[in-house]
Amino acid sequence: MNMLGMPMARGVGGHAIPDLLPVWLGIVWTALCLAIAASHLRHMALTEGQRRSWHACHVLMAFGMAFMYVPAQLDPVAVSLGFWKFTFAAAGLIAAIWAIGGVGRVSTLIWLLTSIDLGVMLYMWTSPTRSSSAPLTWLLVAYLAAEGVMWALDLYRRLDGATPIVSWRLLAVESGSVASLRSAAGEQQQSGALIGELDISASMIALTLGMAYMLAAMQLMS
Repeated sequence: MNMLGMPMARGVGGHAIPDLLPVWLGIVWTALCLAIAASHLRHMALTEGQRRSWHACHVLMAFGMAFMYVPAQLDPVAVSLGFWKFTFAAAGLIAAIWAIGGVGRVSTLIWLLTSIDLGVMLYMWTSPTRSSSAPLTWLLVAYLAAEGVMWALDLYRRLDGATPIVSWRLLAVESGSVASLRSAAGEQQQSGALIGELDISASMIALTLGMAYMLAAMQLMS
């Protein structure tokens, strides 16, 4: 037990820091994360193209958080840490490449922010509990809290409709005309919205706050 009366971390099986929280709280957060995953799975069925890929990223993040929160004694799968690290590293890299280079003539700021969120998941699964990691951990907690506020204020939908990052491929192909670049950017802006009309604010607020809470708990209770 630590000074807060919480079970200490033991680094067992597929959990980054198992037994970090009381069993009941772990169960509550696990159920909530599974509900978030189900919500984005439903959205995946209603969308296509990069919108479907974007929701798939959040299904992955929600499942990752569910396995992070589930009490070790209730986890029948015990997925290895190596799997989660590789999966989030690969997903974050792909999202970053899509944000910078564009895929299918679509390139948006939302993909860049998604790559950061996937990077946070990777960081979380590396068990950053050393005192030297505290500044970065608290910076990420603040970032996630701000992200939750932005979803609550629906600011992400505005970002999603903003002029996207211009694709390197478009710059190479259409560099002969400023007008064509502007036209391409306008086309990207119109077709590149990942959020669309779906109301996902509640699930995104819950997901970001769940990530922030886990990071704070890992730092305070380990």
